[in-house]
Amino acid sequence: MSYCSNCGINNPLEAKFCPSCGTKIGIEASKKHLSSYKEKMYKNTIIGLKNEGKKIVENKAKEVFNSALSKSKNISEESQSISEVFKATKTFNNEVEEPNSSTKKINKWTWIYIIITVLLLYFGNQSEEVIGVLIFSILILGIVFFRRKKEKPYNWLVKIIIGVQLIFLVALVADRLENFSAITILFIGLLITNIMLLLKGNNS
Repeated sequence: MSYCSNCGINNPLEAKFCPSCGTKIGIEASKKHLSSYKEKMYKNTIIGLKNEGKKIVENKAKEVFNSALSKSKNISEESQSISEVFKATKTFNNEVEEPNSSTKKINKWTWIYIIITVLLLYFGNQSEEVIGVLIFSILILGIVFFRRKKEKPYNWLVKIIIGVQLIFLVALVADRLENFSAITILFIGLLITNIMLLLKGNNS
């Protein structure tokens, strides 16, 4: 059998011309057609191998990329969980420390109020006026002591008692202006302190 170099049809060996296209057929033409066919097969094989190799490389690259992506995702999740742990610890520490800080901080006017009350108790000589003032002072300090952990220890009730004591002190100071003494000075100091507690009693 011989092949037509033009159309590629198989022809008998004795045929000199292709019955399909009329091209001259010979041994050299058959060899030429065969070599061109082999060349095409070689080229197709090389192209196929290149395509397969390209696909293998692409698939391997995808696998490496996906594994790296999953590892980075796991690391980010672990770091996020660690940050949440530290955040929770920080919040817990803040919750623990806040009550201690509120108990340690006492308003400076409260301290002045306590000092003046102690001085009245010491220098008052058990007079009725001083005892009346001290009753208000002890009541105010008692309520503030029990409310010391609150955000506003000087609530409406304490302010009402301070207001009543303030009116009482104004009357005492006005009555004692003629006979000015150390007790009168303490009454004036307590009166000023009452005014400041009404205005800034809940400030730290």
